[in-house]
Amino acid sequence: MADSQARAEALGVAYASSQQELEELREAAAAVCLEFEEDGAQSGSSLASRLRSLGDRVVGRVKNAFLLGIRKALGVVSTHYLVQLDALATGYVVAEGLDDDAAVAAVEQADANVAETAAALATLFADEILPGSGEGDDDTSPERTVDGDGA
Repeated sequence: MADSQARAEALGVAYASSQQELEELREAAAAVCLEFEEDGAQSGSSLASRLRSLGDRVVGRVKNAFLLGIRKALGVVSTHYLVQLDALATGYVVAEGLDDDAAVAAVEQADANVAETAAALATLFADEILPGSGEGDDDTSPERTVDGDGA
């Protein structure tokens, strides 16, 4: 009898703890939603609906930050060199006649050659591209960029 009462009490404590953690998670999710909701607009009354909408907003912000980063980099390049932007928009240019492995190696080498400069530009424009990220964040190191393992 004492064993079953102890088990019931332990289950009650575990349930209460789980309920408290669930409530804290709901509060945290609601706080995140409030942080990202623009002009107090809500996508729906349920927290689940608000979180789905939040995902769309975050994706939109990431895409905008990505585009702004590319625009800034191209802007810097265009102030240093005469650039045919239409040709640049076609992507990488590699020597004709290269097999696929050699072409991939050439592109990887080109990326490696600009990694340090890219990190410096990312730090320079961090606050403009990702407001609140803080200048000099470690996330701009070459291994934490789009081509690295970190992102």
